[in-house]
Amino acid sequence: MKRLGAAAAAAVLVAAGLVGMWPASAGAQAAGSATLPPPEVLGDCAGAVPVIVASDADAQSDIYSAVTLVGVLDAKSCIVLAGGRDDPFPQDQLERLATAAAGGYVVGGPAAVPNTKLSGRKMTRVYGADRWETATAVGEVAAALAAGEDPSGSDDTGEEVDGTPAWQQRLATEFSAALRSSEATDDMCMSLYRNGKPIFEHKANTPLLPASLAKLATATAALSELGAEATFTTRVVADAGALDAVSDGVLRGDLYLIGGGDPVLATPGYINRIADARPYTDVTQLADSVMAALDAHGIDTIEGAIVGDGSWFADGEQSYTSHSLPGATPETPAIWKQSYLSGNFVGVLSGLIINDGYSPYAIDRRSHTRSADSTKAAASDFDDLLEARGMVIRHRPRSGSAPAAGDSTDLGSITSPSVAEMLVRILRYSENTPAEMLFKQIGRHGGDSSRAGSAKAASTALGDLLDTTADEIVLVDGSGLSVHNRMSCEAAVRLLLLAGSDSRLVTSLSIAGRTPTLQSCGPRPPGNGQGPANTVFAKGGQLNDSSAIAGVSTAANGDVLTFAMIANEPLIIRIGSCNSLRQRTLDAIGRYTYGPAS
Repeated sequence: MKRLGAAAAAAVLVAAGLVGMWPASAGAQAAGSATLPPPEVLGDCAGAVPVIVASDADAQSDIYSAVTLVGVLDAKSCIVLAGGRDDPFPQDQLERLATAAAGGYVVGGPAAVPNTKLSGRKMTRVYGADRWETATAVGEVAAALAAGEDPSGSDDTGEEVDGTPAWQQRLATEFSAALRSSEATDDMCMSLYRNGKPIFEHKANTPLLPASLAKLATATAALSELGAEATFTTRVVADAGALDAVSDGVLRGDLYLIGGGDPVLATPGYINRIADARPYTDVTQLADSVMAALDAHGIDTIEGAIVGDGSWFADGEQSYTSHSLPGATPETPAIWKQSYLSGNFVGVLSGLIINDGYSPYAIDRRSHTRSADSTKAAASDFDDLLEARGMVIRHRPRSGSAPAAGDSTDLGSITSPSVAEMLVRILRYSENTPAEMLFKQIGRHGGDSSRAGSAKAASTALGDLLDTTADEIVLVDGSGLSVHNRMSCEAAVRLLLLAGSDSRLVTSLSIAGRTPTLQSCGPRPPGNGQGPANTVFAKGGQLNDSSAIAGVSTAANGDVLTFAMIANEPLIIRIGSCNSLRQRTLDAIGRYTYGPAS
């Protein structure tokens, strides 16, 4: 962008006088187009200095600026309309440009008039961070021309400007478009890397409320501490003495369902109520194997009860609605809002849960019935499964403690999918209860499964992986529901770079525009016949006061773009999930089809 030292006041006066230069009805005007100057204002391009400008509705002020520039050029000049920023160059305008003199000006950044539209010309590009700055920059050029100065000593459309390639200028300009949106906020960070090297940043190291982007940190810590192949086992045992004393088909004792903290233990009915298939541990298979074991012992009646043992997480914390940060005042929000439970955004936690702790459940999440004791609810679910298979159980299910290993006999067990496999539940579908269960597993691995212990263990793991960048992450829960979580855009990008573009973590993210939770918000395809948009794997985050997105995309030329955007503002949720901040960020990544071959 040219900054030639002319007074900004000149730009203001020039821009102010532009409106009304021609009637609103003059020129062609299609849907989504600007009001265009009449032919006499566009001028004859034969041998003239061309001024190229976009001509969609968003470019109206740039067109006014182009008219100003043409008006002060000493040599013969003309305006060439490049069409909408995502549309091909109009053929009639290309023909006009072909007759023009070499050089010339472009009003607007690469996002408005891509370099691909310049037919290889070396031209002076004049633009700013927003429409006002563009008008100011044009005014400065116009003032210099009026004073007899030459403002076109170098160009902004060739291979490099001040050592920065044109493609990189364009990528940075398009990625930063969210900052120029009317929905942009003061508390907003952005970070963009290409092939592991920074391209653009804005307040990138400022920790902000990340919402569900926090799940990236939880997943990374789980992979590091637990291992990608780690699994969790749910067992059923009986008292060894009671089993040895079976007579007349009756087990005179209880059957114990022992949880191993499996985050995805469920029935097929609960999983299949949603069309999107997702990995889970099928508890009905455990019921089948236990029934076979009981049958082998000649048992058809249990005189006792199904007892659920959820002591895998010894802390007994079922939710964080009563938790506060150290030093909190009465005005400080609790770790979780009560509405997270009442609205079924997360289930009651335990070392033993089935169907996320809901009993019964419904198609509509908000209609689930929450059990106050998810361990007891799990025992009740398993009781129902055995009775449906013909077992008679005399007493009601309850929660309790299983006998010691030396005093019990195993009757069956089932193992969960691996941590790597269940990441899709946490990242693509952004499921909060599995995320919190995995968070507690990290804590238990470190010796303390409480929320505070899990936060400490996860933070230590991230510190080992990210060094000082981990200081820009504050985790107080595993799902990102808490308003006390913090993450910088730089930290989000570093987590994704650490995983790698082909990693299980990245491929477990949503595909923007195609899969939940970003099905309604994907990159719009580029114009000019450049094919479909790049596939963008991304994680969204949204709370009342936060809208965020981060992800990875591999372009056709092999370039890997890794990015993050977090915006905080009270009640930002009102701008919707597919707001301009997310949309412009995704567009910039998805439309990156113009960079050099890697």
